[in-house]
Amino acid sequence: MSEDPSLETVVGLLDDEYARTILEATRTEPMSANELTDRCDASLSTVCRRLEQLEAANLVRERTRPRSDGHHDTVYAATLEEVRLRLEPDGFTFDLRQREEDAADRLRRLWGDL
Repeated sequence: MSEDPSLETVVGLLDDEYARTILEATRTEPMSANELTDRCDASLSTVCRRLEQLEAANLVRERTRPRSDGHHDTVYAATLEEVRLRLEPDGFTFDLRQREEDAADRLRRLWGDL
């Protein structure tokens, strides 16, 4: 598991239009990079770069979505629920609240790892 992201990383991602669109789009339904290119009106390489950055910051999670033809797609789901930013005497601090992974998500992830 990767380290918690820095404040600069989170603010930088939230300041990026493509990253925000990806987080909003994948909040309710996991989407593939190809599906996100249409939603973001961006190239596949741009979407993939943002997904890598969001995943490294633990703001999205990669999942496997089975298809009826026996193959599977890689999809991404937002894990970010809330960001709280505070100004304290020694500077800014922040907390991330992330969505809990439910039993179906865990089973899907474990199945995908097999």
